[in-house]
Amino acid sequence: MAEEPWKLYYWPTEVLQGSYGRSEFVRLVFEEAGVPYKMVHDNIFQLFKGGQWTGYPALAVPLIQRGDFSLSQTGVICRYLGKKYGLYPTHEADEWHADQINTTIHDYIGEGRLSFHGKKWAGSYFDQVEETKPYQEYFTTERMPKFLAHFEQALAANDGGKGFVVGKQVTYVDLALLHVLRATEAQFPEAWAALDTIPLLKAFKTRMEARPRLAEYFKSDRWRPFSGNSMM
Repeated sequence: MAEEPWKLYYWPTEVLQGSYGRSEFVRLVFEEAGVPYKMVHDNIFQLFKGGQWTGYPALAVPLIQRGDFSLSQTGVICRYLGKKYGLYPTHEADEWHADQINTTIHDYIGEGRLSFHGKKWAGSYFDQVEETKPYQEYFTTERMPKFLAHFEQALAANDGGKGFVVGKQVTYVDLALLHVLRATEAQFPEAWAALDTIPLLKAFKTRMEARPRLAEYFKSDRWRPFSGNSMM
C-alpha cells in the first residue's frame, strides 16, 4: 500500500505575489526524491497565527505533516527528508559539513530577504521601495559577494568543485544551494551577471538545473517564478 502524500503547509501564493517562498527549499527535495506531496494553504492564517494548530508546536511555516508527525523549520525539514529519502551524506564528516553549509545558506537568504524589507520586516516591499535601496546596494556589493565566495570555496573543497557540495552524490544541501543561486540570479540579475569570481557555482547551478526531475519541475506548472520583491 502506497504511503499517503506529505502535506506541506505554507502561505497562499497570492500573499507572496506568486512565489512559493521558503517552501521552495522543501519542494525541491520532494521533487528530486520523487516523493508525492500536496500544498496546504487553507486556513493557514487561522492555524499558525490564530493559534488553531493542534500538532507539535510550530512557530511558523513551512511545515510538513504526515499522520501524527509534523515538523517545521526549513533547514531541519530538508535535512530530515534528505535522510529519509536518500539525499543525505554517507560519511560523518560530510554530514556535518553539509549541515554547516546548509545553515549558512539559510543565513544568506535571510539577509537577502531583509534587503527588500529595510523599513518594516513583515511589510510589503512595495510600501518601502525607496527605503530599501541602501540595503539592497549594501547587500549586492558587500554581503552577496562574501557569501557566494564562501560557497565557491566550499564547492571547490570537494573534488575541485566538479560535482556536489559534499560526497559523490546529490544531497539536500545541493538542492538548497541551487535554490539560493537561482534566487540570486532572479532577484539581482545584474549583480549576478557581473560576478566573474564564482565559475564553479555557476557551472554547478547549470548542472543541477539539468537533473531530469528538476528540469521537468522547472518547466511544469507546479513551479512558480520568483516574485521579484524578495529573495524568496
